[in-house]
Amino acid sequence: MLVDKNKKREDVEVPQGSLADISFLILIFFMVSTTINMDKGIGIILPGEGQEKEIYKDQITNVMVDPKGRVLLDEKEIDMQNLAGELRQIISNKPKMIFSVKTHPKTKYQDYIDVLDKLKAVNAKNISIAQ
Repeated sequence: MLVDKNKKREDVEVPQGSLADISFLILIFFMVSTTINMDKGIGIILPGEGQEKEIYKDQITNVMVDPKGRVLLDEKEIDMQNLAGELRQIISNKPKMIFSVKTHPKTKYQDYIDVLDKLKAVNAKNISIAQ
């Protein structure tokens, strides 16, 4: 095969005029097709305005969590493993009992969530989150 040395070779270029358009379309495609997971958090239903009720002390059980993770149920220390059983017993005696959950500012968040999970596990319907 003979090659003509006098013939100039043409440079091949990729057209870059539409490169920005293509990258923009790819970006839009991924933005539209990607889903973002949102944390749902704790579902709490707050009473509406004018739905206040008078509550007596015998209708409230105080659940306090200290900074060391100890749980006090009406000022009686309860082990976290036994908490669900104690709560079940209270609910069986008084199904409309209100549980007032209070924590110290230095309480670990996980301890607080563990107590709320125990209340939810025993189907406690009335939970008050106090400061």
